[in-house]
Amino acid sequence: MRHEYQENPTKIHVRQWIGGEHFSPKAPTTVLIRPDGKTLEAFGYEAQDRYAELADKGEHKLWYCFARFKMRIFENKELSRQTVIEDITGKPLPAITVFSRAIQFMKEDFQNQFKSKIDGRIQENDIRWVLTVPAIWNDAAKQFMRQAAVTAGIRDEYLRIALEPEAASLLCSYIPLKKFTKSGSQSTLRTFQKGYKYMILDAGGGTVDVTVHEVLDTGKMKELHKASGGAWGGIIVDSAFRKFLVKLVGNTVFQKFSRVKTEDMLDLFRTFEVKKREMQPKKDSTITLRIPMSLINIFQDETGKVLQETITQTEFAERVKIISDKIKLDGTFFREFFSKAIQNITSFIRGLLQNKNLEGVKSIIMVGGFSECQLLQDSIMSSFPEISTIIPQDASLAVLKGAVLYGHNQDMIVERVCRYTYGIAGAKPFIKGVHKDEYMEECDVGQLCNNIFIKIVEGGQHVKLHERQTERFLNLNTDDQDTYVFPVYVSCSTTPIYVTDVGCRNLGSVTITGIDTSVPLKDRKVAVSMIFGGTEVEVEAKDVHTGRKSTVILDFLQ
Repeated sequence: MRHEYQENPTKIHVRQWIGGEHFSPKAPTTVLIRPDGKTLEAFGYEAQDRYAELADKGEHKLWYCFARFKMRIFENKELSRQTVIEDITGKPLPAITVFSRAIQFMKEDFQNQFKSKIDGRIQENDIRWVLTVPAIWNDAAKQFMRQAAVTAGIRDEYLRIALEPEAASLLCSYIPLKKFTKSGSQSTLRTFQKGYKYMILDAGGGTVDVTVHEVLDTGKMKELHKASGGAWGGIIVDSAFRKFLVKLVGNTVFQKFSRVKTEDMLDLFRTFEVKKREMQPKKDSTITLRIPMSLINIFQDETGKVLQETITQTEFAERVKIISDKIKLDGTFFREFFSKAIQNITSFIRGLLQNKNLEGVKSIIMVGGFSECQLLQDSIMSSFPEISTIIPQDASLAVLKGAVLYGHNQDMIVERVCRYTYGIAGAKPFIKGVHKDEYMEECDVGQLCNNIFIKIVEGGQHVKLHERQTERFLNLNTDDQDTYVFPVYVSCSTTPIYVTDVGCRNLGSVTITGIDTSVPLKDRKVAVSMIFGGTEVEVEAKDVHTGRKSTVILDFLQ
């Protein structure tokens, strides 16, 4: 509520979810859709439990269960409105359906929770919705999430897209933070002072986002390095644990266990999730998890052997023991599940800090669910002892709470670093031996080379939000030309030459009409510029002589 925000911005209410015997402020990204392929049955823990019930009865085959599907957007390089994703059994549905149903559930759940706690009617325009996305997602993925939210019934004018590390950064600017050092000492950093440079390490379940900010004289922040990172989140640890189980009991046994005892499988991984957070960096004691008796029984049915005895003849004999319904893992062995993810993260940060533009970074702020892992925390402090490590209380909720603050104050981040190069397709005087012959065209102004990538904004360039970026003036080519169509392109390269180069992609076009043909051809010019908003890019074309303008919001979806 706005009055609560004005009284205490950090007083933010968080919903609690029930998963088995555990309460959690976060729910798994799991969606269960009925056999019609349209109707949402359940979300989160409830979706997992309901699907397990169906599987136990053998009634699940026509249902659609999607788990951790958010990563599919990050992985898809050809994302479109028609993109299809597969559920856990390989059945396909349009991605927009899956995402919009999940968002619709959260929208309706919030409204129901909210209405039960306050008196009076809540109007649609009383609520501002904030949807968070990883900063390393490309423009198409961010637009896809906006489209999914609109499909879910959220009006576009009431929707804000927040980049996750920026949301976390916003929260950290409001709360006292504990600074930790490798020696174990700590101090309190009450506010970010001007000139303070810090890195946000947003380590979630799927992706790891790394962003570097600097506090300006105004107290607002600017980005010093474009958001970067990779798919090194907590699911890599889960994957390592899953691979261990498959190696332990065999793929056939594990697949049957997952299929016929789905509920037991879910309970096993929920228990593992708790142990992940509790694991101490130098704790040598044994880690104990309850192993479902159904898995032990299926192993014996399929192999004719006793798992407790078989394990003594495997490579795990000295590190893993099964006693009754408990599996005991050596602490050193358990830590190996984390090694790949942690090595990827620390290596990436080390490379990033070698950038001269990032000299003077004083702190690494760890947020996201995986950042609550003490093994990761210890590794960051050990790897970068000269930089203080900051871990906010409830680090896994920093993005969520920061998103609430972002809904009230969207102007804290005033400058970002462009991740891609944007430009338009244009023409230049043709130079034999320099330009490609096949792109040469005879025009009223002479020989021109078409398909030239004319840069407006270069990847790595600092851009102030909502401010016009670099005008490019283009001449028209023919005497009777009163319309100009500008195809707009994006490139992964900072030095594209032609719009046909590898890594270039067309994003649409902007058209300007009514150009005054009475103006001499050499004086007829069109100015093209770009304006970067939060997650949108606007292109404007203007007839320099008449002042007539045409604008378009770039469509990043295929």
